[in-house]
Amino acid sequence: MKSFAPVLVLISFFVCEAFIASSTSTKKRNSSITQHRSFFGFGLDEKQASTSTKDNSLIQKTKDIIQNKSGFYSPYDADVFAQDFVFRGPFVGPLNKKDYLATMDAFGIYKAFPDISANAWGFNIDPENPNRVWFMVRNTGTFSGEPLIPDTLAIKPNGEELNGCPETFSIIFDEEEKMKYLSVGYVADRFDGNTKGKGAAFGIFNVIGLPLPKVGPVLSFLQWFGSEVYGKPPLSYSTDVPEWWQKKSKDKSSQGFL
Repeated sequence: MKSFAPVLVLISFFVCEAFIASSTSTKKRNSSITQHRSFFGFGLDEKQASTSTKDNSLIQKTKDIIQNKSGFYSPYDADVFAQDFVFRGPFVGPLNKKDYLATMDAFGIYKAFPDISANAWGFNIDPENPNRVWFMVRNTGTFSGEPLIPDTLAIKPNGEELNGCPETFSIIFDEEEKMKYLSVGYVADRFDGNTKGKGAAFGIFNVIGLPLPKVGPVLSFLQWFGSEVYGKPPLSYSTDVPEWWQKKSKDKSSQGFL
């Protein structure tokens, strides 16, 4: 029992710290100042949800873009994309504006899945970046429309139903409220849904039975060959990306997967 004494003392200390910090933060709940709470020794920052007109505008714009103008769930609207736009996912990207739009055309996902929906929820402004909107999606749809990737693979519809994992998405807007950055496909729970733990287009490929190599040298080579040698959409990454992204992502291995 003596050997457990230090552990019990340590746990008691953490619990007391959490209780004291929680009581203090409750008294300050109505304060507009950033709150700080200790939870088992780890600090968590709490910032009040923003209700400004601009923030509400960006959230509404995000909802409209994702479901109606992104090129994935519906035909794209090129005007909502900034000229220095960058797309990034866990397996695909970075893609510049031209390559992203061409890749969306090549996939034809919304045509192959005519009832596809993002079922998006949880829209919030990033407390560190007021021009960034974070949210979640859980893709659903039925492979009952036109062939997928019609110009190359032409995968015929088989009636498979898509029930995707919850995924984290985000959009960064520039000062003109054009979409400058879109990140998609970062799975929050890989055990949910029927996409075998994958998000975005890779999740769809798993549902329809399109064999894809696992993350590793083979997939990396195929992405390199498709983007650098074959050079036609759908592309895994762009060889020419905006300067702001080059400064943001100095690691050259960030091209392609992961």
